[in-house]
Amino acid sequence: MNATSPKPVLSIVVPVRNEQGNVAELISEIFTACVALGAFEIIYVNDGSSDNTAAELLALQCNIANLRVLTHAKSCGQSAAVRSGVRAARADIVCTLDGDGQNNPAFIPQMFTALNEG
Repeated sequence: MNATSPKPVLSIVVPVRNEQGNVAELISEIFTACVALGAFEIIYVNDGSSDNTAAELLALQCNIANLRVLTHAKSCGQSAAVRSGVRAARADIVCTLDGDGQNNPAFIPQMFTALNEG
């Protein structure tokens, strides 16, 4: 997303460390789950990975306009990575997911709808 993009209705923050090979699939799952919600952004926080996670994210970012990538030069831990992502989020509603696929993005629309109806 750039400065002329509409403000997203949802920011999805994904902290990762050494998740090479997992990022593309999770991004695809997030897109499938969230495409009908309106403008959204995905913020990956690379927490000092020592594998090729950073390179994969940068390559994906070239083709996915609403993917943002933040990088910690050294690992600061999952909580710090989540904090970095939430602070950078542009939407009023923020969802966090584990980068290892532990959380199913398919549930995001239900939570988003429930929150908006509440």
